[in-house]
Amino acid sequence: MESQRFVAEDMPRCSIIIPVYNAAPYLRAGLESVLEQTLHDIEIVCVDDGSADTSGAILSEFAAQDNRIRVLTQGNCGQGAARNRGLEVVNGEYIYFMDADDELATNNALERLVNEADRTNLDVLFFDANTAVDDGLEVSPSVIRADDYIRRNDYSSLQTGRELFASLIENREYTVSPCLMLVRRKFIEKNRIRFPDARIFHEDNILMTRVMLAAERVSHRPWRFYLRKVHADSTVTSKPTLRHLRGYVECYIDVCDIIKHGEWDRRTAAALRDRQRIYKLHVRRIVDAHPELVAAANGEMLANEQSALRAIMVYPIGERIVNAFKCFRERGFLYTIRRIFLGRQET
Repeated sequence: MESQRFVAEDMPRCSIIIPVYNAAPYLRAGLESVLEQTLHDIEIVCVDDGSADTSGAILSEFAAQDNRIRVLTQGNCGQGAARNRGLEVVNGEYIYFMDADDELATNNALERLVNEADRTNLDVLFFDANTAVDDGLEVSPSVIRADDYIRRNDYSSLQTGRELFASLIENREYTVSPCLMLVRRKFIEKNRIRFPDARIFHEDNILMTRVMLAAERVSHRPWRFYLRKVHADSTVTSKPTLRHLRGYVECYIDVCDIIKHGEWDRRTAAALRDRQRIYKLHVRRIVDAHPELVAAANGEMLANEQSALRAIMVYPIGERIVNAFKCFRERGFLYTIRRIFLGRQET
């Protein structure tokens, strides 16, 4: 079922966009956490991205009970395309992106975020999250840690997105999640910001970089308003596939393009180069652990993606040593030796 855009006088305070793909075990809890919000003036746009489980039935059930919920359906195109579909129809003053398998942690989260963004006239307001790992699921700290979405430093001053971007990376607290920001819709529309439509993983990285570089008024609050759930089917715990590899290659291509064609101050340029290095390491980690994906990439990747992949997989000895020193204090001596001589990361 689809609805037309609200007329101006009915513009809700906040539009929540939720892409849904085979999320049935978690979907009810997530939707209930939104419906229980003290901010009632909201619209909830759920985009069923070709689910093959009972997600569609659950969405229809909730939409029949609350007219603030609208359900759009499409064939499986990926999370980025699903979110873009939601962006086409929402009309809220603010936009909030939420994943179907997560939850809002408090029932006043949206109200406090909207009030704070109003008070300080922000383009984007960032906040934090707690992480909950499913019982019985063992996850390596190198994959995700309980405090990955908690910033320890103070970023509460009014800043540009570029300033916050640089500070977070310098302090090693840059985490990529559109679910941890409330963004003004007019800012999104003015800057024509969208997720990549390609059916890849890690598309959040590209959008978040664009948001950071374009925003003129941003701030952060240490409010843990989101509950990030980690389960066996989460992107971070799933076995790397060609979609993972293509995703990081696309992130690398995107940041290289930004560096090449933009004029950046010293701190922003350094932050962008850091992201470039991180994407390289992610690609190398996947290829080193799953070399069969390179053969698959030859038939599936676009020409520019294949060219970037070949460039990334060149391991100059100087780069190995520089990168190894950067991770020495994080991963220890043995890991450093492995990085220098093998140029690899642990999976």
